[in-house]
Amino acid sequence: MRLLTNGILIIVLVINFSIANLAGDSCLEKNLSDNIEYKLLIIAPKEFIGCLQPLVHHKESIGIRTKIVSTYEIYKETDLCGRDNAEKIKYFIKKAIEEWKVEYVLLVGGKKHQSSKDKWWVPVRYSHIEDLRYKNFKEKKFLSDLYFADIYDKRGDFSSWDENNNGVFGEWLDNKSADDTPDLYPDICVGRLPCRNILEVKIVVKKIINYEKEKCSDSWFKRMVVVAGDTYPNREGYEGENYTEKALEMMINFTPVKLWTSDGSLKSWRDVVRAINRGCGFLYLSGHGTPIWWATHPPENEEYIFGLIRFHMFFLQNGNKLPICIVGGCHNSMFNISLHDRIWTNGIPARKCWSWTLVSKINGGAIAAIGPTALSYGPTDISSRKGGSDWLDMHFFESYGLKKKEILGEVWKETIKAFLQNFSINWNEKSPGDSALNAKNVEQWLLIGDPSLKIGGYSGN
Repeated sequence: MRLLTNGILIIVLVINFSIANLAGDSCLEKNLSDNIEYKLLIIAPKEFIGCLQPLVHHKESIGIRTKIVSTYEIYKETDLCGRDNAEKIKYFIKKAIEEWKVEYVLLVGGKKHQSSKDKWWVPVRYSHIEDLRYKNFKEKKFLSDLYFADIYDKRGDFSSWDENNNGVFGEWLDNKSADDTPDLYPDICVGRLPCRNILEVKIVVKKIINYEKEKCSDSWFKRMVVVAGDTYPNREGYEGENYTEKALEMMINFTPVKLWTSDGSLKSWRDVVRAINRGCGFLYLSGHGTPIWWATHPPENEEYIFGLIRFHMFFLQNGNKLPICIVGGCHNSMFNISLHDRIWTNGIPARKCWSWTLVSKINGGAIAAIGPTALSYGPTDISSRKGGSDWLDMHFFESYGLKKKEILGEVWKETIKAFLQNFSINWNEKSPGDSALNAKNVEQWLLIGDPSLKIGGYSGN
């Protein structure tokens, strides 16, 4: 405090705090509104709440205690921390874990408008592991919903993914060691339905209820369709076919349906559509991707065979015989795509990505899809040949087929944990080294679907 000569009293307050302190747990002292335990937390904009009530009733009817909370309620919570809406959502999830014992979180909401760049019904977080090696395809950031699942750091404190408090999350810049070092282990099962409107909400809610309300018939569910070829024709072996073969070996009692370029069973997208329309419990594609197509190569041939383009999904008429899809390829689950984003689509405008088109398809498609939101890296892209996105894809089937995990989100969570236990991340390496590429593979491996989904449905309902 200081009194100036003209008699004016000026009070100077010096407040010394950092973003880290602002985001500390001290502002989370107020308890949530009730002390009932819930298994599933649904977070959605208030505009979608009414359309989600049938899903809440369904989950309750099968014994999954469910709480639905609007983003508006979270944002207006004055005792909740968070420098932006995404961090407020994450802090709310933390409180829900600690007070409601929540095990699954379903985020319902994608972009608000097809032409919008970053206006969201439910916010997203971009991670910044840079890959600037490709002249026309430099990737500085990408979507990561793992951010909402990795709640705690190694010390058990809130994991901000921004240790230097500069507002850049998951920061691992080109030719530098990592500035942010999250442990990446998911503490909760998180999935997203990136709905853009009420119609899409109604479609996916109906699909989930129909899928779960009774046990899927073995006549179609016990079929596993794999689609692959020679992913890298200039390298030895048929990578995609080898990966899909290993995945099949982990799926005991499933009938394999192989669509491979090497034996001529995969010649065009029609082969894939026919196989899906007959019904299958799982669909695994290993090859190349963009936000709008998936493709592979014939043996030792650089020509592309397009296994499924977004437009081809119009011909999917598999009704309620819905597979869980694991897609190996770049950007297939890049749900932040808009009509303005054409760098990864060969200049073709797209209103939604490949994976979300498949899941939100009326009268068919898939019940869920797991795939990459950005450039993904297989073992052949990694100098040590250790890790890679294909390891995640293949070992999803180990978690389900051999480890007997039956809830979709738990399979996703278990697979990521197993990956990190097998391939440790050296945060001191420079990006884009092996560790940075493997960290990126994990961060972008996105579940589009209900994390509490019982694979194969419930019997006796």
